[in-house]
Amino acid sequence: MNLTTPPPVEEIDRDYADRIRGRLVEDARSSRRRRFVWVPALAAACGIAVITIGVVVLTRTGGDGSGGDGSGVASAPATITPSPAQVQKVPAGKSRQVSLDLGPASGAEAKAAARQCLQKSAAATGAPNPATPADAETATVHQARWLKVLPGQDGELRPARDRMLLQTFTTRRNVWVECLDSQLADIFDPALAGTSREKALPLNAAEPINGSWTIRDLPDGRSTLLFTEFTFVTMPDVARVEIRIRWTGGASPWYGVAVVNGSGYVTASQPGAIHEKHAMEIDYRTLDKAGRVTSSDIEYG
Repeated sequence: MNLTTPPPVEEIDRDYADRIRGRLVEDARSSRRRRFVWVPALAAACGIAVITIGVVVLTRTGGDGSGGDGSGVASAPATITPSPAQVQKVPAGKSRQVSLDLGPASGAEAKAAARQCLQKSAAATGAPNPATPADAETATVHQARWLKVLPGQDGELRPARDRMLLQTFTTRRNVWVECLDSQLADIFDPALAGTSREKALPLNAAEPINGSWTIRDLPDGRSTLLFTEFTFVTMPDVARVEIRIRWTGGASPWYGVAVVNGSGYVTASQPGAIHEKHAMEIDYRTLDKAGRVTSSDIEYG
C-alpha cells in the first residue's frame, strides 16, 4: 500500500474529491514522521550496509491496511468526523516504573548467541571487515544482559519465551555489533564509514539519545495490543532509558533498562491501545545515575 499517493476517488464533487485527497496525503505523511534517523542517516551519508529493526509499522498486524473492506485500497469517507477520544495527558509521576533488566548473562551464553548472530552479519558489513562467527571467540563484550520479554514481541501476544539476551560487542577489526538473542539488530564498521562510531553518532547535551522505533498493534480478542520497541544510543552520562505508551484509555507503566556503554534496547506494550493518529503517543526519557530525569520527549505513532 503506497501511503504517499492518495487512493482514487469516485467522480463526485471535484472540489470535495480534491479536499479528500489532500487530507489523506497529509495524514499519511504525518503518520510516517520519524524523529530518530541514526541508522538510516549513517547508511546514506557513509554508504554503510546496515540491518535495523527500526521501521515504523503503519498497518495493523494481521490486517490488510485497507480500512476493513478487504480490497487493499482505502476508500474515501463520505464525511470526516474527528474522534471524540483524545490521548490522555497522564503526568509522568502517575505511572509506576517497571524494570526489564533480569541480570547479566554468562560468558558462555553470550558467546553462543554471538556466534549465531554473526552468521547473519557478514552480508550486512561486507568487505573489508566482514564479521564472522569466529569473531565471537575474540570479541570485546561491552554488555550481555537478559531482558524481560513483553507481549507483542515478534508479533506474539503470549511470548514463547520469558527473556531475551541483549549484547553489544566489538570485533578484533573494530566492528561494533548489537544483537538480540541470535538476531542482528545494529552494526557499525568504521572502515566503511570512514570515521569512528563515536564521531558518527549525532548526539549532544540537548539531544542525548537517538535511535530507531518499531510500532505495531496486534488483534487481541475484541481489542488490540500495542507494542513498541526502541533500539538506541546515548550520551555517556545517561544511565537509564524508559518508555511508556499513552492512549485514549490512560497510560502504561514506564518500562526501563539500564544503559551500558551508551546503547541499549527497550520495549513497552499495552492492551487496549491502538496505533492510530491522535489516539496514542509514546513518551521516552533519559535518567542519570542518581535517578534524575535529564531529558524527555514524545514519539507519535
